[in-house]
Amino acid sequence: MTSCEESCFAMTREDTFPPYYGLEWDRKIGNPDDPNFWKYGVANLLFLDYVEDKKMLLDVGCGTGGSTLFLVKHGKAQQIVGIDVVESMIKVAKTNAVEKKLDKKVCFVVCDGRFLPFKNSCFDALVSRGDAFCFLIPMKKAVQEFRRVLSSKAIVVVEIDNRRDWKSGSVVSTSFKKMSDGRVAYMRETFDVKRNHYTTSYILNPKGKLVQKVLSSPDFAEKGYKTCKYALKDIKRETIETRQGVKTHWPTIKELRNLFEKNGYAEVVVRGDGLLMKLLLNGDKTMITTMKRQPELFFKIEKKLIPLVNPSEAPTFILKATKSDECL
Repeated sequence: MTSCEESCFAMTREDTFPPYYGLEWDRKIGNPDDPNFWKYGVANLLFLDYVEDKKMLLDVGCGTGGSTLFLVKHGKAQQIVGIDVVESMIKVAKTNAVEKKLDKKVCFVVCDGRFLPFKNSCFDALVSRGDAFCFLIPMKKAVQEFRRVLSSKAIVVVEIDNRRDWKSGSVVSTSFKKMSDGRVAYMRETFDVKRNHYTTSYILNPKGKLVQKVLSSPDFAEKGYKTCKYALKDIKRETIETRQGVKTHWPTIKELRNLFEKNGYAEVVVRGDGLLMKLLLNGDKTMITTMKRQPELFFKIEKKLIPLVNPSEAPTFILKATKSDECL
């Protein structure tokens, strides 16, 4: 890493982020059995509509370069910079760029979206896909930093899950997961009344009864995780280490719109996405089979349905805003 990358990376700790890494994430989002495969395919088409003619783009939370490489291939960008705080994501993104022969127009940097190592007004579009924005707390700092590096009338497009299915003040998910080092963790996710999300990882004793039981599961052996609920006292009894994940915040549509409008953006629009995605999430086997036959067709149909979707009821929403010329 360069000194610039190192200084940015030092501002946050990679091991507090979700316990998946570059290659694992790349396989995950390329798998049609994973919902992210479908929602990211639609998001890429929307991003392209909004920023196709832009020359200098910034992709915040680029992961392994999915949107970055899609936009450089199909748009008119002279240069796209992808940033992510997880070093292994950037490593895979660089490899993907070389393999697809797109590395001449892309640059990947390890850094934090709240502390961008770029000059003022150097990008004319910014995109952020896959809920990366929810990690940028305080969000006010992030949107102000976005504005600093954007040129006049630059476009911002942010994709976020709605999370309307998460009840405030509740445990929203519990599961066993295989960590990158091979150990097994019990993951407990909570969602508070302020719409903050926390993940606590209980690393289990590899010789304990729970781990032996989990490892014997065909489901876990195949996927590396298993949704399951256990009494916390039983989990703690076999825990050898506890890790607290970074806090994320999941804004409502109103909150997100106000955040951008009050921090130097105009023409703020939030649209819903995922009318067909609901069928996928609900396990409609006929729809899923049809979608897998022609994923590109699904992406196009889903995009056309967006004007019909009520954002507050949608699985995902996408915000588009323009940098205002008015001084803050």
